[in-house]
Amino acid sequence: MYDADQGSEDQRMRSARGRLHPSRHPHTLPHLHRLLLLLLMPVLMFGMSLVAAAQPLERPHIVFILADDLGWNDVGFHGSDEIPTPNIDALAYHGVILNRHYVQPLCTPSRAALLTGKYPVHNGMQHLVILEPEPWGLPLHETLLPQRLRGLGYATHAVGKWHLGFYRREYTPTYRGFDAHFGFWNGFQDYYDHTVQASFSPFRGYDMRRGLEVDYDSAGRYSTDAFSEEAERVIARHDASRPLFLYLSHLAPHAGNPAQPLQPPPAPLPDLRHIGDPARRAYAAMVWRLDESVGRVVSALERRGLLENSLLVFASDNGAATSGVHANHGSNWPLRGMKGTPWEGGVRGVAAVWSPRLKPRVSRQLMHITDWMPTLYSAAGGDVRSLGRLDGVDMWPSLLRGGTSSPRRHVLINIDDREGYAALRVGNLKYVNGSAFLGFLDGWEGSPGRRGHYNVTSVHLSPAWRALSRYTKVTEETVAAARSAALVECPGDDGEAVECDPLVEPCLFDVEADPCERRNLYRGPDGRFGPRFEEVLDLYRRTARQPLNVDADDNADPARWNNTWTTWGDFVH
Repeated sequence: MYDADQGSEDQRMRSARGRLHPSRHPHTLPHLHRLLLLLLMPVLMFGMSLVAAAQPLERPHIVFILADDLGWNDVGFHGSDEIPTPNIDALAYHGVILNRHYVQPLCTPSRAALLTGKYPVHNGMQHLVILEPEPWGLPLHETLLPQRLRGLGYATHAVGKWHLGFYRREYTPTYRGFDAHFGFWNGFQDYYDHTVQASFSPFRGYDMRRGLEVDYDSAGRYSTDAFSEEAERVIARHDASRPLFLYLSHLAPHAGNPAQPLQPPPAPLPDLRHIGDPARRAYAAMVWRLDESVGRVVSALERRGLLENSLLVFASDNGAATSGVHANHGSNWPLRGMKGTPWEGGVRGVAAVWSPRLKPRVSRQLMHITDWMPTLYSAAGGDVRSLGRLDGVDMWPSLLRGGTSSPRRHVLINIDDREGYAALRVGNLKYVNGSAFLGFLDGWEGSPGRRGHYNVTSVHLSPAWRALSRYTKVTEETVAAARSAALVECPGDDGEAVECDPLVEPCLFDVEADPCERRNLYRGPDGRFGPRFEEVLDLYRRTARQPLNVDADDNADPARWNNTWTTWGDFVH
């Protein structure tokens, strides 16, 4: 039988109004008080990873598929039926849907958190992203996930987007623990010609690499297809006597160059005529090709006989960019905000994990993208204690065990004092002080994505379903239960909404009872804990590094380097 942690989210929300509301259950306030106090010492140690002994097992092949700017409401397993995502849905239904999976608001910080197991404030990656001509990157003293797994005997491959620095070769993937990399170094590219037009400068150049070598053979090949084919090649050629770590970091569905940001793939395409907005329809086609890639990867693992000992993760690096810079017209509905903001729409990300050892369910366990470092290391049989100080928590034992309890009790959303905001979730409560982009992206935008017809047949016929169903049994009834449990619905306009302006004073929400952040509790009984949240944030500031962002360097101009983006710092002194 399908296991949802505590029933569907809308059912939980209805009961939560009486069960979780602080004014109705005063004992939750001292509990929060104690929890905040218990946080102080771990924060001073900046989040030593909670350790649980990993069970001995054959080292699994690990495939981590990272989507770029995919919206919460742009996958079928969250209740949307607007964009067909049969392979992603199949993976989610056969595995664990991570319905409380938090990420960073932007691309570079999320990737830094994923690969280091540390909050971006602890390595200077917390402010904005690495822009194309900027000479900086993820600090070289950080030991990354592929380096850790390589120490356990893994072959490590990166495919797709990097976005963690490239101005010197030491910052590029094959110097950071990956045996091989095929993809691009910047934050986005044209899907067909693979050029990158710098975001805030006139520089433009080609960006597709195989290791350090420019790969001109890929010009004209759609990026999603090129990365899918490379992932298939990696799997087909892999020496099965060694465990594999494949990091497939897609461009899709991030916008391309500003002149043509939405670039659908070549035919054949599904029938998307039901989407009236042409921009949204183009985005849907980009997501559909991303979904097809997931099916290709799962099928490739099955062909090689690797799937039965594999651990697959699918996640988005942040919420969709519905509007603003690099808008892709994705939807985080009904969550508030979008990419770049500390609201749920920016930082509560699409995520699911599959292993033949995991029981299918919708998990309400709190999880953060930093947790993947210790979690995957633990799943690989490594001793998490050897990783040293991390902000990530080993979730592997709790994923295996199931249930509602989580070793993670709080999430630092981010502290970006340059941008002017800080946000923290503790238990059910989330505190937001200040906002990004002057608050212009703080509202509720995006398509509801509800047509009333979910094509479950296409899910059953997907390559991912055919492959995964050999190891995990899921029925049509359990699919319906999973979609119901993973659905986020928010209270209607019943007079309880309490607005907030975080640029004037902090906001506080019970994001379990109010996931859409409509009822500000700061002026209610919970408001007294605002200073406690600030105490925790100030303790994080004591261990934080200053942001590493630096001004652009004109020497990065691709016109100086045969019209390619290159490691210009290696040649200019």
